[in-house]
Amino acid sequence: MQAFEFETDANKNFIEIPTEYSQLYSKHLKVIVLMTEQTTTKKQKYDFSDVAGKLKWQGDAVQEQRKIRDEW
Repeated sequence: MQAFEFETDANKNFIEIPTEYSQLYSKHLKVIVLMTEQTTTKKQKYDFSDVAGKLKWQGDAVQEQRKIRDEW
């Protein structure tokens, strides 16, 4: 087993292999990623306030539900 160590920056989800490791190009690699900085994963929620109240229902909701059930 061989080990190679280098540092690089990810660019749009791509990691560039430095030219001094050109023997790794087009090879099947097992990559281990160690980050030097602490990252916080905060789940972002979509803000629906810009679309709230924009749609208005026209028609009978119960009738539409029955029509959809009949399609099954």
